[in-house]
Amino acid sequence: KFYGVLPERVDFLTDVYKLPKEKCELLVLGADDEDVEAAQDPDAKRMIRGKHGISEADFLVMTGGKIDKWKTQTLFLMQAVKNIQYDKVKLIVFGSVEEELKDQVKQLSDGKKVQYIGWLPAKDTYGYFAASDLVVFPGCHSTLWEEAAALGIPMLCRDMPGFHHVDLGGNVEFLMQDSAEEIQSKIEDLVNNPGQYEKMKEIALERGKKVFSYREIARKAIDA
Repeated sequence: KFYGVLPERVDFLTDVYKLPKEKCELLVLGADDEDVEAAQDPDAKRMIRGKHGISEADFLVMTGGKIDKWKTQTLFLMQAVKNIQYDKVKLIVFGSVEEELKDQVKQLSDGKKVQYIGWLPAKDTYGYFAASDLVVFPGCHSTLWEEAAALGIPMLCRDMPGFHHVDLGGNVEFLMQDSAEEIQSKIEDLVNNPGQYEKMKEIALERGKKVFSYREIARKAIDA
């Protein structure tokens, strides 16, 4: 067997290396089971939200990762949440920021509705995602997509051919444009339609850990 960790990489094996399709399979990246279980402790979630002044009634949006010239879409997300009139919608952004974008990030962070909290150690990212209601990845793919999916959190992700593997049947909605307006509209739709959000959450919780658990991924490789 030849494994690709993304659908586009499976295509690369068959299209570029001309390997037989029956020999090539998707074996996704995932999340460590122990870290997922620890992050889902209700007390840990409350502690993280409380640390940043986020109440249990707030709708917390989270994003993370590098902010550089290749991932400026995070700035659109920050602007989108600033534009949302509902006070209960809050955003936390973590990750490193390229020097030339620091001023823009600072201007968009008000310390309350939109908070940029800097870089987080990898071991802490699970807990922050688990404390959120919605994770948004408006830029290019990173392994954080699979981690958030494994935690059972509904997501908005940038639409990219070959990267739809995180959609498990309704846990993800895709962003078709690089715009603050589209992000704002999708977040407001979920806040205004709790039934739609709860359906996303139900699918995310039911299927996310099963598909993106490294325990299950390892078992699939061994069984093959």
